[in-house]
Amino acid sequence: MFSLKHAHVIIWFLMTPSVTAHGGIVYIHRVRNSSVDISCESANKEEQPFAFSLKRILLQSRQVLYLSKGRSPYINTSDEKDRITVRDELENHAIHLTISNLQRRDTDVYHCVFHYGVLPYEKNVPGKTEFFIYVEDNSHEPYNCSNYLPLLYVISGAACLLGVLVFSITAAYCCKCPKRRKLQPVVPVYEEMAGVRPAKGKATRSHTDIAKLEEANSSGATLFGNQNLYVN
Repeated sequence: MFSLKHAHVIIWFLMTPSVTAHGGIVYIHRVRNSSVDISCESANKEEQPFAFSLKRILLQSRQVLYLSKGRSPYINTSDEKDRITVRDELENHAIHLTISNLQRRDTDVYHCVFHYGVLPYEKNVPGKTEFFIYVEDNSHEPYNCSNYLPLLYVISGAACLLGVLVFSITAAYCCKCPKRRKLQPVVPVYEEMAGVRPAKGKATRSHTDIAKLEEANSSGATLFGNQNLYVN
């Protein structure tokens, strides 16, 4: 039941105090020996539920309590039985709970489930909200780190996922930038020179032709002058 949704929500909630809601999860920050009130509400209002259950789904995957309509709640452990108070409002599709004398081992994500239909063909409908209860313990008692290894793995995975997401967005942005700049086509130098040379050649040939024409005219004039001398 645990998904990446819990990973990014835990990262967000660990940076915020008190009570915060985000993406269908309510984060509740408490200190040791305090109490917390949670209210579970079903999304199905058309049918009447016959039972309700509360489960832990992150650090400890287990059922905390089970409540049948008109009966006393069944709480799995004796320690929790003395600390959990249930107010039954199944007819209104809601259950209200109080967990007192909180300990750091109570840190977890709590998931509400409403049961509809008739056994064994029951239909399970989750509550509208999940509750991530984080209990801060400032005492100097030794910690059992093994209980928090799954939480550390989740936080590490969420941090890696965030890093990959930032890298992907940055890479996509950088790839789009060169496309926006349209480069002007560069004409090779040798093509420019090849285009200019014919013009220079034409100009040279034109000057040569003019010089030849002037020389021919000069020769013709000299020859004509010599002929006139013989005539006289």
